[in-house]
Formats: sequence, C-alpha cells, structure tokens
Amino acid sequence: MTEYAHLDPALRSLADLSQRERIERIRADRWVDYPRAREALARLDELFLFPKRARMPNLLIFGPSGMGKTMIVEKFARAHPPVFDAASGVHRKPVIVLQMIPSPDEGRFYHRLLAVIGALPPTRATLGQLETQALFLLGEVKPRMLVIDEVQNLMAGSNREQRRMLNLLRFLGNELRIPLVCLGSHEARDAIRGDAHLNSRFDPFGLPPWRYDADFHGLMGSLLRTLPLRAPTELGESALKRIVEVTGGVTSAIFRLTTDLAVEAIASGAERITPADIFERRVASPTPELAS
Repeated sequence: MTEYAHLDPALRSLADLSQRERIERIRADRWVDYPRAREALARLDELFLFPKRARMPNLLIFGPSGMGKTMIVEKFARAHPPVFDAASGVHRKPVIVLQMIPSPDEGRFYHRLLAVIGALPPTRATLGQLETQALFLLGEVKPRMLVIDEVQNLMAGSNREQRRMLNLLRFLGNELRIPLVCLGSHEARDAIRGDAHLNSRFDPFGLPPWRYDADFHGLMGSLLRTLPLRAPTELGESALKRIVEVTGGVTSAIFRLTTDLAVEAIASGAERITPADIFERRVASPTPELAS
C-alpha cells in the first residue's frame, strides 16, 4: 500500500481501492469534524448527563437550512443507541429524535411520537388517551433527551395553536424531567420565544453560514482529508474564498461542491482538486442528506 500522508490515517487504505469503490465512498454520508460541530456535541453531552430536576435546561440549535443541524444530532444519537434491558424486556432509548409535524396539532404530534417509540396508538384515541399512552411508554423506554427537528413548523399555525403546542413541549419537559433539544431555522427561535416560560429555559446555539476565516480553513482541511484522492489538494486563499462565494457558506453546498470535484478528479485521473476546478464552478446545490 502506498502511503498517503495527506489523508486521515484511518482512511489511507481507501486510496488504494478502485475508481468505482472510491467514488462510492466519496458519495456516501460521512462525518466531518470541525470546531463548531464539536462544540454543539459537547453541549449535547452536557445536557445528556444533567441530573433530573424540576426545571431542566434545554438547547435550541438554529441556523439556515443546510448548515448541518440534523447531521450533528444524528451523530449524537448514534453515540447513544437503544439498549435492550433483558430484565424488563424493554428497549431503552436514551435519545429520541422526531420531526415536528408540518402544522401544530397535539394529536398528530403524539401520533408521531408514539411511532418513533415504536408503538401503535389506540384506534380513534382521544387526545387524553394519546397523552396517557405516550407518557406511559416514555416511562418504559426511559429517554434522557428528547430532540425535535424542524421546530419552525410551529409557525404554520394560528397563535392559539402555537401556544397549545408550546405548552405541550413545556409539559413534556416538566413531566419527564429530561432536556429538550429543538432544531430549526431562525424562525424556530421566534417560535420558542412565543412562550416566555419555555424560552427562559432554552439556551440558543447558532450555526451561521461560513465565512472565510480560520474555522473555514479547518472545515476544508478536515473535509479534504476524508476524500480518498491519491494526490494532495492544495487550495490557496482565492480558491477558498471562491468556495464560500459560490456556496453561500452553506455546509451542505460546500460538501456537494467538494464531493463533485473529488469524483471528477478520480474519473479524470487527476487525483486532486485544483483551484482552476473551483473557479470554473458557479453554483453548488445542497445535498438532500445534509439539508438540515
């Protein structure tokens, strides 16, 4: 095997694979480490270990679509997978992740929550029955964190509907005594602010678009070290600034652009991304899997 010092040590063997295999690896989902993501994961870890108390702290991770909010939470959830408790015969779910329904409706929310837990709601159940079943089963699976994505969907309802859903979230946090983590756009922050009591418990954590700075250098360095190209890619200031320009600083668009260029570099035999490749690109669209 040839030594590829420009790649992460754990990934160097991938550079010896065939073109087809390397292209498949490049196009697959992968975690890319960078400081802001590490900080978000550290905040999640802190909440996960927080002891139960009457007023639990919560976290709101917000930013434009495509900045990697969902990717961060998925990595955190993978680090805390369900565990089967042989004594009780129940699968414990330390982290429950669900998406907010498209418009605020308490019954539909409980249906979504029960589906994520893996339970069927009673036929024609009343809201009270859904609530009772959800609380009982949550007590069985013993989550230590409830994560709700796309919280800005609350804004689709009337003021009354929004208040009812915010009350529901506050009720769940109080009843279960576990931290809530909400994800969404800047509108998600406005939605949480609709309940003064709930808002006071949420610590905001923003993921703004990238700018050309040291953190962006770190992101690109980490990303390039994951791509199994056989020759090192060297990008100067102008090329990196161009990446920020054509992608709008959106993480998913940056990943898409870099992935496309890496695939082309393998297919052409160039085995590296050049500044000229970047300046020939005008726009990069966010990939669906990294769109949140």
